Amino acid sequence: MTTTTNTDAPAYLVDGVLTDVEAWVPLQSHVLGADATGVTFQSSTGANDWSQYMDLKVIAYCQTNTEIYGIMRFNNDAATNYNTQSLKGDGSTATASNWDNQSQVHCGFCTKTADGANIFTAQISTIFDINSGKWKTVENISGSDQNGAGVVEWLTSVWRNQSAITEIDYLGWTGDWKAGSRFDLFGILPRMVTA
Repeated sequence: MTTTTNTDAPAYLVDGVLTDVEAWVPLQSHVLGADATGVTFQSSTGANDWSQYMDLKVIAYCQTNTEIYGIMRFNNDAATNYNTQSLKGDGSTATASNWDNQSQVHCGFCTKTADGANIFTAQISTIFDINSGKWKTVENISGSDQNGAGVVEWLTSVWRNQSAITEIDYLGWTGDWKAGSRFDLFGILPRMVTA
Protein backbone atom coordinates (compact mmCIF):
# COMPACT_ATOMS: atom_id res chain seq x y z
CA MET A 1 0.00 0.00 0.00
CA THR A 2 1.20 3.47 -0.82
CA THR A 3 0.16 6.01 1.81
CA THR A 4 0.72 9.75 1.55
CA THR A 5 0.03 12.16 4.41
CA ASN A 6 0.19 15.95 4.10
CA THR A 7 1.87 17.28 7.27
CA ASP A 8 3.26 20.43 5.63
CA ALA A 9 2.53 23.83 7.11
CA PRO A 10 -0.94 24.84 5.90
CA ALA A 11 -0.71 26.62 2.54
CA TYR A 12 -3.35 29.16 3.56
CA LEU A 13 -0.89 30.77 6.02
CA VAL A 14 1.36 33.28 4.21
CA ASP A 15 3.88 34.97 6.50
CA GLY A 16 1.61 34.15 9.44
CA VAL A 17 -1.46 35.76 7.81
CA LEU A 18 -4.64 33.86 6.88
CA THR A 19 -5.41 33.99 3.17
CA ASP A 20 -8.52 32.95 1.30
CA VAL A 21 -7.59 29.71 -0.43
CA GLU A 22 -9.23 26.70 -1.99
CA ALA A 23 -11.65 25.16 0.46
CA TRP A 24 -10.48 21.56 -0.16
CA VAL A 25 -7.11 20.60 1.30
CA PRO A 26 -5.66 17.19 0.32
CA LEU A 27 -4.79 15.36 3.53
CA GLN A 28 -4.12 11.66 2.94
CA SER A 29 -4.18 9.09 0.14
CA HIS A 30 -4.09 5.30 0.27
CA VAL A 31 -3.46 3.39 -2.95
CA LEU A 32 -3.55 -0.37 -2.44
CA GLY A 33 -0.80 -2.40 -4.06
CA ALA A 34 -2.23 -5.57 -2.50
CA ASP A 35 -5.56 -6.61 -0.98
CA ALA A 36 -6.20 -5.08 2.47
CA THR A 37 -8.89 -5.37 5.15
CA GLY A 38 -9.21 -1.60 5.32
CA VAL A 39 -7.53 1.76 5.33
CA THR A 40 -7.21 4.15 8.24
CA PHE A 41 -7.08 7.94 8.16
CA GLN A 42 -5.82 9.71 11.31
CA SER A 43 -5.44 13.33 12.32
CA SER A 44 -1.84 14.36 13.00
CA THR A 45 0.01 17.67 12.49
CA GLY A 46 0.27 20.55 10.05
CA ALA A 47 -2.27 20.47 7.25
CA ASN A 48 -3.38 17.02 8.51
CA ASP A 49 -4.53 18.42 11.88
CA TRP A 50 -8.28 17.90 11.50
CA SER A 51 -9.22 20.35 14.26
CA GLN A 52 -9.00 23.22 11.73
CA TYR A 53 -11.60 21.81 9.29
CA MET A 54 -15.36 22.13 9.19
CA ASP A 55 -15.97 18.94 7.22
CA LEU A 56 -14.06 15.99 5.76
CA LYS A 57 -14.56 14.38 2.37
CA VAL A 58 -13.46 10.86 1.36
CA ILE A 59 -13.36 9.92 -2.31
CA ALA A 60 -12.95 6.19 -2.91
CA TYR A 61 -12.44 4.20 -6.09
CA CYS A 62 -12.81 0.67 -4.81
CA GLN A 63 -13.66 -2.99 -5.22
CA THR A 64 -14.10 -5.76 -2.62
CA ASN A 65 -13.34 -9.44 -2.99
CA THR A 66 -16.53 -10.97 -1.56
CA GLU A 67 -19.10 -8.48 -0.28
CA ILE A 68 -21.15 -5.61 -1.57
CA TYR A 69 -20.92 -2.69 0.91
CA GLY A 70 -18.23 -0.27 1.94
CA ILE A 71 -18.43 0.81 5.58
CA MET A 72 -16.68 3.30 7.85
CA ARG A 73 -16.22 3.78 11.58
CA PHE A 74 -15.07 6.80 13.55
CA ASN A 75 -12.57 6.94 16.42
CA ASN A 76 -12.44 3.11 16.68
CA ASP A 77 -16.11 2.99 17.66
CA ALA A 78 -17.52 -0.42 16.69
CA ALA A 79 -20.51 -0.18 19.07
CA THR A 80 -24.08 0.13 17.80
CA ASN A 81 -24.00 3.93 17.59
CA TYR A 82 -24.75 4.45 13.88
CA ASN A 83 -28.00 4.88 11.93
CA THR A 84 -28.20 4.88 8.10
CA GLN A 85 -30.97 5.52 5.57
CA SER A 86 -30.55 4.53 1.90
CA LEU A 87 -32.15 5.13 -1.49
CA LYS A 88 -30.89 2.72 -4.18
CA GLY A 89 -31.75 2.25 -7.83
CA ASP A 90 -30.56 -0.03 -10.61
CA GLY A 91 -32.47 1.41 -13.57
CA SER A 92 -35.55 -0.75 -13.09
CA THR A 93 -36.07 -0.99 -9.33
CA ALA A 94 -35.80 1.64 -6.60
CA THR A 95 -35.60 0.69 -2.92
CA ALA A 96 -35.40 2.51 0.39
CA SER A 97 -33.76 0.99 3.46
CA ASN A 98 -33.12 1.92 7.07
CA TRP A 99 -30.53 0.45 9.43
CA ASP A 100 -30.72 1.56 13.07
CA ASN A 101 -28.26 0.78 15.85
CA GLN A 102 -25.53 -0.47 13.53
CA SER A 103 -21.81 -0.79 14.27
CA GLN A 104 -20.82 1.23 11.16
CA VAL A 105 -21.79 3.80 8.56
CA HIS A 106 -22.87 2.20 5.26
CA CYS A 107 -21.03 3.89 2.38
CA GLY A 108 -22.91 2.27 -0.48
CA PHE A 109 -23.06 -0.70 -2.77
CA CYS A 110 -19.64 -1.79 -4.04
CA THR A 111 -18.52 -4.00 -6.89
CA LYS A 112 -16.83 -7.26 -6.04
CA THR A 113 -14.26 -9.28 -7.95
CA ALA A 114 -16.92 -11.56 -9.46
CA ASP A 115 -18.45 -8.50 -11.20
CA GLY A 116 -15.28 -8.11 -13.28
CA ALA A 117 -11.61 -7.53 -12.52
CA ASN A 118 -11.60 -3.99 -13.90
CA ILE A 119 -14.97 -2.79 -12.57
CA PHE A 120 -14.60 -0.45 -9.60
CA THR A 121 -17.08 1.67 -7.64
CA ALA A 122 -16.95 5.40 -6.98
CA GLN A 123 -17.95 6.35 -3.42
CA ILE A 124 -17.99 9.94 -2.15
CA SER A 125 -18.49 10.54 1.57
CA THR A 126 -18.94 13.93 3.23
CA ILE A 127 -18.62 14.01 7.01
CA PHE A 128 -20.14 17.22 8.34
CA ASP A 129 -19.19 19.45 11.30
CA ILE A 130 -16.49 17.06 12.53
CA ASN A 131 -15.36 19.20 15.48
CA SER A 132 -18.75 20.20 16.85
CA GLY A 133 -20.37 18.91 20.02
CA LYS A 134 -23.22 17.51 17.90
CA TRP A 135 -23.85 14.00 16.63
CA LYS A 136 -22.01 13.64 13.32
CA THR A 137 -23.90 13.42 10.01
CA VAL A 138 -22.50 11.66 6.94
CA GLU A 139 -23.72 11.77 3.34
CA ASN A 140 -22.58 9.02 0.96
CA ILE A 141 -23.05 8.78 -2.79
CA SER A 142 -22.12 5.54 -4.52
CA GLY A 143 -22.23 4.51 -8.16
CA SER A 144 -21.06 1.31 -9.79
CA ASP A 145 -21.36 -0.82 -12.87
CA GLN A 146 -22.23 -4.42 -12.10
CA ASN A 147 -20.84 -5.79 -15.36
CA GLY A 148 -23.55 -4.18 -17.46
CA ALA A 149 -26.14 -3.38 -14.76
CA GLY A 150 -25.56 -0.13 -12.91
CA VAL A 151 -26.39 0.65 -9.30
CA VAL A 152 -26.53 4.09 -7.70
CA GLU A 153 -27.12 4.77 -4.03
CA TRP A 154 -27.53 7.80 -1.80
CA LEU A 155 -27.18 7.28 1.93
CA THR A 156 -27.29 9.49 5.01
CA SER A 157 -25.97 8.37 8.36
CA VAL A 158 -25.65 9.62 11.91
CA TRP A 159 -22.91 8.70 14.35
CA ARG A 160 -24.51 9.19 17.75
CA ASN A 161 -21.43 10.67 19.39
CA GLN A 162 -20.42 14.25 20.24
CA SER A 163 -16.63 13.72 20.06
CA ALA A 164 -14.50 15.40 17.42
CA ILE A 165 -13.57 12.94 14.68
CA THR A 166 -9.84 12.10 14.74
CA GLU A 167 -9.83 8.72 12.96
CA ILE A 168 -11.73 7.11 10.09
CA ASP A 169 -11.54 3.39 9.32
CA TYR A 170 -12.83 2.59 5.81
CA LEU A 171 -13.58 -1.13 5.47
CA GLY A 172 -15.22 -3.70 3.24
CA TRP A 173 -18.39 -5.18 4.81
CA THR A 174 -16.83 -8.60 5.41
CA GLY A 175 -14.30 -8.80 2.59
CA ASP A 176 -11.01 -7.15 1.74
CA TRP A 177 -10.47 -4.14 -0.49
CA LYS A 178 -8.86 -5.30 -3.72
CA ALA A 179 -5.48 -4.13 -4.98
CA GLY A 180 -5.90 -1.03 -7.14
CA SER A 181 -8.46 0.53 -4.80
CA ARG A 182 -7.74 4.17 -3.92
CA PHE A 183 -8.97 6.29 -0.99
CA ASP A 184 -8.36 10.07 -0.76
CA LEU A 185 -9.18 12.30 2.22
CA PHE A 186 -9.74 16.05 1.97
CA GLY A 187 -10.32 18.63 4.69
CA ILE A 188 -12.91 21.34 3.99
CA LEU A 189 -11.93 24.72 5.39
CA PRO A 190 -14.38 27.35 6.60
CA ARG A 191 -14.30 30.69 4.77
CA MET A 192 -11.63 32.70 6.54
CA VAL A 193 -12.29 36.13 5.06
CA THR A 194 -15.49 37.92 4.15
CA ALA A 195 -16.32 38.59 0.53
